[in-house]
Amino acid sequence: MKYLPLLLISLLGTTVAAKDPDKSNAWSRIPAPIGHTPQAVGGAANGCQLGAQPLEAQGEGFISIRRWRNRYYSQPVTLRLVRHVGHEIARLHQSSILIGDLSQPAGGEMPFGHGSHRNGLDVDIWFYTVPRGHQPDPEIEPPSMVDAAAGTLAPGQWQTAYRDALHAAATFPETNRIFVNPVIKQHLCDSESDTRWLRKIRPWIGHDAHFHVRLNCPPGSPECITQPAIPAGDGCDADLRKWVADQSDAVLNPRPQPPRPPKPPKTPPDTCLTLLQGSTP
Repeated sequence: MKYLPLLLISLLGTTVAAKDPDKSNAWSRIPAPIGHTPQAVGGAANGCQLGAQPLEAQGEGFISIRRWRNRYYSQPVTLRLVRHVGHEIARLHQSSILIGDLSQPAGGEMPFGHGSHRNGLDVDIWFYTVPRGHQPDPEIEPPSMVDAAAGTLAPGQWQTAYRDALHAAATFPETNRIFVNPVIKQHLCDSESDTRWLRKIRPWIGHDAHFHVRLNCPPGSPECITQPAIPAGDGCDADLRKWVADQSDAVLNPRPQPPRPPKPPKTPPDTCLTLLQGSTP
């Protein structure tokens, strides 16, 4: 069942809302934003946020899903990005795109799912749309866009709307970079007549069913750390082709992987430690 009429989804609402967010770490136990003035602190993989604002459950051209996770909070610039992408999808396709995780109410480490999304400047946007006036099945899982073994898009999955969503996000002035599977980047390199906008589209393993947008540090966030600048050029080069080839080889010729040593824990910025200590009973 791909999507449900609005009436039926409203009847199911109490069942969906009955899920509880995972509260297995201190950050995930913070139920609501802290502070009034929005501020991103630290970096995407080691930070937090103050004055976070919630993304509405749905708006023009977008629907926020899996809200039981309590990960729909972010900085104002991230909300503007989501609304901008939604506006373009509604205008061009008369449909809505699904929005996945943003950040927790105070940001910080999540108990599962992400190593980043900590300072309110990251958002996952699914490669999945529903027609205007419909809602997705609440248990939907986005399909992969990629045949990794073949190094091509999965037959019959890619839509023009996904290209347009990526274009809207990549040309948003405050976007720092966007992560997609290397096969998706390669497809765009091969199909776009003007590849200059692809510079911010960065290949990364996974990201075959959604794309991950990261924003620059906004004004008024002096403790925020923006990721280093992207190299010049559109990225449609030999390095990208190697990403695709290596991913295909890993699927076709799997090899035992040696165990990775555990990563040492990161010490959050002092502001985040103070915030966390102040929120703990």
